Amino acid sequence: MDDALSKTVTPRPSSARTLPNSPCRSISRGSPAVCRFGADVPASFALVGDSHAGHWRAAFEHLALAKGWGGVSITRTSCPLQQALRDLPEPRRTQCGRWKNDVFAWFAAHPEIGTVFVAGLSGGSGVVPRREQSRYSAGVDGYLDAWRALGARRVVALRDTPRFRGDTDTCIERALRRRQEAGTRCAVPRAFGLSRDPIVGAAARAGAPVLDLTPFFCDSRCYPVVGGALVVRDANHMTGVFSSTLGPYVLRAFDRLTGS
Repeated sequence: MDDALSKTVTPRPSSARTLPNSPCRSISRGSPAVCRFGADVPASFALVGDSHAGHWRAAFEHLALAKGWGGVSITRTSCPLQQALRDLPEPRRTQCGRWKNDVFAWFAAHPEIGTVFVAGLSGGSGVVPRREQSRYSAGVDGYLDAWRALGARRVVALRDTPRFRGDTDTCIERALRRRQEAGTRCAVPRAFGLSRDPIVGAAARAGAPVLDLTPFFCDSRCYPVVGGALVVRDANHMTGVFSSTLGPYVLRAFDRLTGS
């Protein structure tokens, strides 16, 4: 890696949390809130899930423009599109369930959306399992049930991004002050960064394609700075800057999966 890049970080961690996501034009402010991005043509695909779907939008802007596609983004914090009961306090649990029902109704009214890219947080408490069922299995079943509810659409799963330690921003700022390589100095072991992802398990059972960009984050370790770009704005959400750098690789991976 270029030595200057290894000791430079854009954006700085101190400002990353306040930077806006990739632009998206609101077309529905009700439930679900829907916004448009990509080419100025009728929408044909959707990016759906919790905030771990939303942080991919800058990358999918590149895909959409390269393909000449219009896209919609439908996301809700802490509420991935799966049918398992979310382990959330009330009233957020009920609100999440209502939002998912609204999303399914929206898709039923918009048959022109032929491809749905889905993503969600893989770690955390996740879902409430049934008796003698693991949280992971409940998550897999929840995704499968949700995808069936989407009808005859192509579903493409996004493997979740790695998590980092809660003090990663402090670690990076300290490394920069000391002229150290922040990416390697503040990296985490791969086993810490990557959780077993129920969306990948669901895709395997459904025969759905998976976009897995893990090699751009991790080798034996996962790095919070790559090529001078700050990867995460907190412990587990990508920055728009890093997401945008992944656009060409999302396009290439999608073309490889679909034989385009």
